[in-house]
Amino acid sequence: MFSENFWPAVGEFCVSVAFGAILFAILFSVLSIKSRDELKLILAKRAAYLSFFLLTAATLILVWSFLTDNFLIRYVYAYSNREMPIIYKFTALWGGQDGSLLFWLWINALYMAGVLFFHRHSDRRLMPYLIICFGLILIFFCSLILYSDNPFAVFPEAPNDGRGLNPLLQNPSMAIHPPSLYLGFVGMSVPFAFAMAALMSGELGIRWIVASRIWTLVAWFFLSIGNILGAQWAYEELGWGGFWGWDPVENAALLPWLTATAFLHSVMIQEKRGMLKLWNMNLIVLSFALTILATYLTRSGVVQSVHSFASSDLGYFFLSFLIIVLMSSFSLIWYRRHQLRSENIFESFLSKESAFVVNNIALVGSAFVILWATLFPSVSELITGTRIIVGPPFFNQMLAPFGIVLLILTGVGPVIAWRKASEKNLKESFVFPVILGCLASVTLLLFGLTDWYVVLTAFGAAFVMTTIGMEFYKGGRARVVAHGESWAEALFRACFRNHRKYGGYIVHLGIVAMFVGIAGASYKRVYEFDVTPGQRHQFENYEIHYHGLQFRDQPNQYEHHAVIDLYVNGQFRRTMKPARFFYKIQEQPSTEVDIYSRLKEDVYFILGSFAPVVGEAKIRVLLQPYIIWLWLGGAILVIGGLITLMPSLGFQLRPKEIKRLKKNE
Repeated sequence: MFSENFWPAVGEFCVSVAFGAILFAILFSVLSIKSRDELKLILAKRAAYLSFFLLTAATLILVWSFLTDNFLIRYVYAYSNREMPIIYKFTALWGGQDGSLLFWLWINALYMAGVLFFHRHSDRRLMPYLIICFGLILIFFCSLILYSDNPFAVFPEAPNDGRGLNPLLQNPSMAIHPPSLYLGFVGMSVPFAFAMAALMSGELGIRWIVASRIWTLVAWFFLSIGNILGAQWAYEELGWGGFWGWDPVENAALLPWLTATAFLHSVMIQEKRGMLKLWNMNLIVLSFALTILATYLTRSGVVQSVHSFASSDLGYFFLSFLIIVLMSSFSLIWYRRHQLRSENIFESFLSKESAFVVNNIALVGSAFVILWATLFPSVSELITGTRIIVGPPFFNQMLAPFGIVLLILTGVGPVIAWRKASEKNLKESFVFPVILGCLASVTLLLFGLTDWYVVLTAFGAAFVMTTIGMEFYKGGRARVVAHGESWAEALFRACFRNHRKYGGYIVHLGIVAMFVGIAGASYKRVYEFDVTPGQRHQFENYEIHYHGLQFRDQPNQYEHHAVIDLYVNGQFRRTMKPARFFYKIQEQPSTEVDIYSRLKEDVYFILGSFAPVVGEAKIRVLLQPYIIWLWLGGAILVIGGLITLMPSLGFQLRPKEIKRLKKNE
């Protein structure tokens, strides 16, 4: 019905018209501020909505081009081919630089439309400033697509087939991991827009902080999912047995999560006591700036990473944008600094306020160490001409103390009293947890586990689980006594009636489980075997029986699978099939591991070199203690995040918040 040229032309037209609509929205927002004309603000909103629908159309056109193998489009040719499974044709949208920019732009427009919709009956004084802030961000990304990296650029004539997606990205988790990270990264623009709107308008009461807290939680939630799935992808797909290598791009994804976590804790002090206003404003700016920095690192070629896009001049645009964001933001903060003074002072070190401040110092301190160590190789090369590499041992050694402090504070912060903890509060809240924590540490020492990080992790895990368990017991018991409910019903109702409190507790439990999984990595064992068909090998309480190699000719790749029976304590458990793939179009190999997971440890199989004719192979087996607790902890964290978020999806203020709003206004 339409020629191959039609859809890319329509896609580019949609982005161009969206660019104009955003300019229109900014203009009429400015005019509505000057004239206080409601009609101009309505027109600005409609133009903003129009830009969202146009960018949605452009994104769908690019997805449709992948699904229909429209190789006339250069981007489709570069990241797809006819034999590639449909799921990966869909995920190819964000597989390269041009498409990922369009995806980023669309998500930003989606967030803008969401803010305009959910806050349509409130925040009238902030609304034009919000549109201006969102609009300027969208203008930047639209400009990149229209004038630098156009995903709708075409060939003079369509090739017969494409080159296909990078084999490392052809993994089911890549259908969720990058979108989650993008939703988290781009989501940081919402609290940033609220902060800038509050600074520009002078409306620095509690309303903007309540709104930005909700949206920060949304962004934090998706960043959490993205980082957890990224670690799982590295563990399952890269064939090295690790889950976090302190890669520069991995670090860049972690940085805004750390600062956003700090904000979500310190903002409680601002809501409750009117303190840390200036600090929270800076945290929001820093969180947004770190997402731009992460994008710069990914696309500039400044850092070397398996995750980064090809080096391009795009990095200079992001660096310039980052400098403009920081200069303009901190200028506004300086201008409004007198309105950002705290209303109260710290009354005692033994208080919830102090615990949250120490938590913030540890989180931001961790972010600083990671940022400096990530950039140091490039800085050293710029100054001395020699690139000095900072490896994982440095990160592990420097950040382990921060991690232990954060783990223990996970149990302290929720239960210690506001203002000043009494002796009674301290005894009731911490004596029993400290005793159990010490018992956990002593137990490990008696079993010969002497690594200081592991021993302190055991103390922290037992301490935090006990404090949180006591809080659940108190909340459940209160409802059982007051309402005669069963324990299950009491706990369920307590969680959803005070969703922020108990959802946060569940998040903390998830973090404890993740710490246990990370600590277990200290005791990883490695075994290597040269095997021939029919051979058996025994190690610890495991035995493997190697049967040989299986060859499969798939449409997209050749596959060689090693067939290995795994026995545990003499009992057959599963046939393992670690493999090596060779992708035909890309002419690129990949390693496909096979994992037998238990609560105690993973048995991780890697197929090394092999001789197909005689069936000989080199098999590497890793025993990963308690690694499954990292993934279970991630799942618990996500569940806790959902509980915290769920009642907030309607963006309705609770009675206490409405009372505070009226008091401040």
